[in-house]
Amino acid sequence: MNARRRHLFNPWLDFLGLGGASLIVLALFFLLYPEDDSARAVLAVTMLFLAHFVNHPHFAHSYQLFYSGFREKAFAPSSALGRRYRTAGILVPAALAAFFAASLATGSAELLGLAANAMFFTVGWHYAKQGYGILMLDAAQKGRPFGAAGKRHLLWNVHLAWPTYWLATNDALAAKEYWGLTYYAFDTPDALLAVLFAATAISGAVVLRDLFLKWRQERTLPVNGLVAYVVSIYVWLYLARLDPILLLIVPFFHSLQYLCVVWRYQANLEAETLRGPPPPDGARAAPGWARTLPARFARFVLIGGLLGGIGFWIAPHFLDSLVGYDRAVFGTTLFLFIGWTFINIHH
Repeated sequence: MNARRRHLFNPWLDFLGLGGASLIVLALFFLLYPEDDSARAVLAVTMLFLAHFVNHPHFAHSYQLFYSGFREKAFAPSSALGRRYRTAGILVPAALAAFFAASLATGSAELLGLAANAMFFTVGWHYAKQGYGILMLDAAQKGRPFGAAGKRHLLWNVHLAWPTYWLATNDALAAKEYWGLTYYAFDTPDALLAVLFAATAISGAVVLRDLFLKWRQERTLPVNGLVAYVVSIYVWLYLARLDPILLLIVPFFHSLQYLCVVWRYQANLEAETLRGPPPPDGARAAPGWARTLPARFARFVLIGGLLGGIGFWIAPHFLDSLVGYDRAVFGTTLFLFIGWTFINIHH
C-alpha cells in the first residue's frame, strides 16, 4: 500500500463500499418493508443476480490471491507461515472433501446439515474479523494506529459479539432449509446467553471509552474503518436475524467491502509489477495493451468472475445432473449445497 495514500479510493467511496451503503439500503428496507410475497420474490431474485457480480467474485478473488505462488509460500523451508498455508490450502480442503464424501457414503442428510451450521459459524467469524482488519487498515492509513490495549479491547469485542450472535441464532431456530437440505440448530441455555450478552455489552462499552479517549487526544478517528467494524460485527450479524431475506442482502455488502480492499491491493500490485524490470532477453513480451494497468486489472477481475460462476453454479449443476444419488434423501440440489457450503467454510 502506498504510504502516502490515506484512503483506498476516496473518502466517500470508502464510506459507501466499506459498509455505509448497507446502512442506507437496510434503512430503506425497513422503511419500505416488503410484505407481499411477490415483492419479496423480486428482491430475492435481484440479490441472487447481483451475487454473480459481487458475492461470487469475492470468493474467487480470495483463491486467486491465496493460491498464487502457493508452492513457494507453502513449502518455504522452516517457515511458520508455510505451515499455515499448508493447513489452510491443503489439509482443510481435504478434510472438508472427506466429510462430504462420508456424508454421501452413509446417506446421512443430518450429517450434511451439520456442515450448514458450521458454515454460518465460520461466516460470522469471517465477517467480524474482516471488520476488525479494515478498521486497523484505515487507522494505519490515517497515521493514527491503535495502541496495544485498544487493539486488544477491539478484538475482545469481536470474540464476544460473534459467538454470542451464533449461539443466539441457534437458540432461536429449530430447523432451517439451505438448498433443499435441512440443518438443525441447538438450544442454548438462557443463562449462558444472558452472560454472553452482558459480556458483549461491557466489552462494547470499553471500546466506546477507548474511542472517546482516542478522539480527545487526537481529535480524529478512522471513521470509515469504524463504520466497517460496526456494520460487520453488529448490523450484519444481528440484523439478519430479523428477516430471512436479509440473508441474501447482507452478504452482498460484506462482499463489496471485501472487494474494495482486494481491488485496491491488486491494482497496487499490478502497478508495482509494471514498474518492475522488463523481461529478460529472449523472453516473449506481452502485447503492449496487455501491459497496461487497466488490462492487467481487468484480467484479474474477469478471471474472478469466471471462477465464481464455475464454483457456485456451473460445476454444481453439472454434478447434480451427472451423479446419481438418493434425491428422496438429499433433494435435487445436493451439489449446490456442497459447493456453496464448501466454499463458504474454506473461504
